[in-house]
Amino acid sequence: MTHPKVLIDPRLRERYGIKSAGKKRIWITVCSLFIVLAWFIWSGTNFANPDIRSTLISFKVVSDQKISITYKISVRDTEIDHSCSLVAKDIDKNTVGEVIDLIPAGSLVTGENQRTIEISTRIPAVNAGIASCQ
Repeated sequence: MTHPKVLIDPRLRERYGIKSAGKKRIWITVCSLFIVLAWFIWSGTNFANPDIRSTLISFKVVSDQKISITYKISVRDTEIDHSCSLVAKDIDKNTVGEVIDLIPAGSLVTGENQRTIEISTRIPAVNAGIASCQ
């Protein structure tokens, strides 16, 4: 056990090789806070602006075998092909129709693009939605 005088007197601390841990802890704390702050900024900007963003505008039942869906798509990179999987569902939420909307490179503009697609169904559908976009 070290004597309390050794902990207070700087000459005795130097003589017995007791180093101050205060400066080291401050640097570790500052570096840790900087890393956490940088990660929050990166994750916020990365996830707030995804590569592809799609929004369902409306759907309309055309007939017992077709449903029309209108949606918006926003992409960052217009130089690559994109595709969206669109599904039609019945009253019990079973998938009764699906179509993949292929969007070739260069056909989209920067900003929002509105598209209307018809989905063929095997039985009457009551709603439609966007399953995923890539």
